Amino acid sequence: MKIKQILRGLLFCLGIVGIIDTVLLLLSNGGVNLGTILPGTGGGLLLILVLSKSFFQKIISLGITRPWFSKTRLCVTSLVLIGLISFLVVEGAIIRDSRPDPVVEVNYLIILGAGLNGEQLSWTLWERMQKGLEFLESHPQVQVVLSGGQGPGEKISEAEGMRRFLVDHGISDERILKEDQSTSTMENFRFSKEILIRQSNFQNLARVAVITNDFHLFRSKMLAQRNGLSPVGIPSPTPWYIVPNVYLREYFAVVKSLIFDW
Repeated sequence: MKIKQILRGLLFCLGIVGIIDTVLLLLSNGGVNLGTILPGTGGGLLLILVLSKSFFQKIISLGITRPWFSKTRLCVTSLVLIGLISFLVVEGAIIRDSRPDPVVEVNYLIILGAGLNGEQLSWTLWERMQKGLEFLESHPQVQVVLSGGQGPGEKISEAEGMRRFLVDHGISDERILKEDQSTSTMENFRFSKEILIRQSNFQNLARVAVITNDFHLFRSKMLAQRNGLSPVGIPSPTPWYIVPNVYLREYFAVVKSLIFDW
């Protein structure tokens, strides 16, 4: 009995933490997306489960003698286990690929867009551009493809915002190629590839450096490969306070890309 009480207490606390996490991110303009909404939704469900213990016990006691109940419970349990296993496998791959790849010689760098506030770089995109600037300064022979279209709340394309940042920091416009039509990671690489194949010194399956956030590298490299590129991952850091949210959201994004992004 004591163990059950401890478990209920832990679930209750976890539910409260999930709700607080969602509220704080929404108040800090974290945006409405899976990463911000799921912790609060899950937390709410946990609270309902804990606070409605007697209700669920009554349902179970009524259904446990019925044949359909055991089949339904087996089906739900199987789906939960499959979901848990897939979550662990995918998150393991995301974490594994969040580290930088060994440095190799490349002729091109692709920096993926990450949103603008009007004409100003979002914090996430600023971090990516800092990494890109460091790389371009230390590899003066490399050209860069800036990939990102124009979305809601953006006065210019992400590619143009990134171009301005690099030019303001001393990178020659001649080294910059803009891809300003993409609205997804898949399109980032599809449209960037179309630009690259028009370059005289580019070959199919050539190595290209890719800069994006650490949690986004696994999916980015997978989609780059689907578009005939050989990516070398360079991660930019993610603020610690949104790490659980973005890694959770990325699981669903990876599943979506595995199925639909071809």
